[in-house]
Amino acid sequence: MLDWTSFFPYTLIASLVLFAIGIYGIITCKNFLRAVFGIEILLLTANLLLLSFGLGSSEETSLISDPFAQTLSLMIIAVSAVFLILGSSINKLLQENNDEILEFSFEAEDIPSKKAEEQEEQTKSLDTIKEDEEE
Repeated sequence: MLDWTSFFPYTLIASLVLFAIGIYGIITCKNFLRAVFGIEILLLTANLLLLSFGLGSSEETSLISDPFAQTLSLMIIAVSAVFLILGSSINKLLQENNDEILEFSFEAEDIPSKKAEEQEEQTKSLDTIKEDEEE
């Protein structure tokens, strides 16, 4: 007979790999839709773990032993589908309006430093002085 402890380590390893892929997809993405797919991979990982834990919770050795785990899994699937639909529609609306909003860039050049802000203030003040002199 099939025992849940015989294949549980494999599902645990698979879920850890999927979790790492999902986190990597969220962290390194520069596109909104890729972040949505990274979150979808995390939700699939939750499904896999929930169902694999649900197999061993009952004394029976059947593969459909815990209806609570299956119910929660169906709820996660429904939330995942709604999230995917909303994410893709938001992505489409953002692409129609402005493409620059969708690009995520977390570079050190984008973070303004105090020196850069002071230089901008100085150039603005010099520009206003020159405009006053011209008038």
